[in-house]
Formats: sequence, structure tokens, C-alpha cells
Amino acid sequence: MKISNFLTNLGEISLRIKSDDEVKIITSELGYNILSSSFKIEIIKFYDVKNWLNKIEVEKTIGWIFKIHKLNDHKRALSFDCILSPNNSKVTSESDTGEHLDSVWINDEKYVVSIGTEDGEIMKIRAKNNDWMPYRFKDNLGIIKSESFFSKSYKEKSITKILPFGLETKIRQLFEGEKLYFHYLIATDKLKKSEDYIDEYSISTHLAVDYSKETLIEKLNLKDYF
Repeated sequence: MKISNFLTNLGEISLRIKSDDEVKIITSELGYNILSSSFKIEIIKFYDVKNWLNKIEVEKTIGWIFKIHKLNDHKRALSFDCILSPNNSKVTSESDTGEHLDSVWINDEKYVVSIGTEDGEIMKIRAKNNDWMPYRFKDNLGIIKSESFFSKSYKEKSITKILPFGLETKIRQLFEGEKLYFHYLIATDKLKKSEDYIDEYSISTHLAVDYSKETLIEKLNLKDYF
């Protein structure tokens, strides 16, 4: 079910929810309220990000903050995705991660779109602090080591998966009273050369989606809301 959308020069980005429950979406002063028999979900919508960048310009930005409250112990599947539908055959994408950032870089010959969120490492830190991420999730987020007699391997685990043209977040089983936060950030701009590196493109949109929960709450003056 579509919650919202955002138009870019590369196509429309759709924000969607999938749930076992029947959900009701209500427009609110801050964004949207989503109600079901198992969840209370508040979505805060904002456009402020491009005004926070120091000497870096992007064309447009939008963000959605998700506050999820579990109302009971019923096991219910719940997921969200934020995906761009390309409007021409030249649109390509690639994973574009950074420290504490999972994002996807989408571009054609003229424009670029970045879609980002917190990665598993910072979600692990929030889980350890019981900061809008259940403490019991701490051992299954971040860098997970797998070791056998012959080798060791490392894999980052998160509730969010990077898709070819967007992100998908699957909410793990929550129990009554538990709460969970995540966000999506989107930035668009013309594709332009970096001022610092001749053979590279500007990473302005990457920087515009690289914000943590803590920073967003502070800059949006939402401390009392959490």
C-alpha cells in the first residue's frame, strides 16, 4: 500500500507499507498516522535537510521518520520500502555505503538521486542503549562474525536491505510495549563533477542522506517528541 511519493528527474519514488494487518493511513499535522490491531506507527515528513549542508548544494531533499509502537505480542509481518521507478533506460544504480550509512546511488547522464538510512552498526549501538531499538536485537545487528575451522567471514546485518533502486526495511518481531525507530532520507541533484577530485562526481547527495537519528531529532527540534 502506498503511503506517499516524491517526484524526481529520474522517476517517482514511492513509500509503501506491507503488513499482515489491515492498516488505516491518516494524514496528520506532522505527516501520517498508521493504525492497525498490532501497531501504532507515526511518520514524520520533512524537507529541511538541504538547508543543513555547509557549502554543499543539492536540488531537493525529503525525509520520513518512522516511530513504531507494538500494541500486543501477536506475530505480524511488517515492512516498508522506498523505491524509485526509473523513467528512462539510462538510469542505473549502485550501493553507496559509508560509516553508519546504508544508501543507494541512482543516476543517469544528467541527474543523481541518493536514498539513505542508518546502517546496522549504528542500529546496534541504539539497541545497546535501548534507544528506540529493542535491547534484545543487539546481538543480531552490525558486523556479525562467522567462524569455521578453515576461515572467518564477516557480514553486516541490519533491518534494512539495499535494493537496486531503493531500500526495504523489514521490522523484526516486536513484543507489546516495544518501540522502534528508523528513517529514510532522499536527496536529488544534477550530476556534476567533484570540485576536489577531477575524475569523480560530487557526493553532495550522499552527504545529504548521511544523518543519524540523534542528529535528525536535534536539527528538527523533536527532542520533546521522543
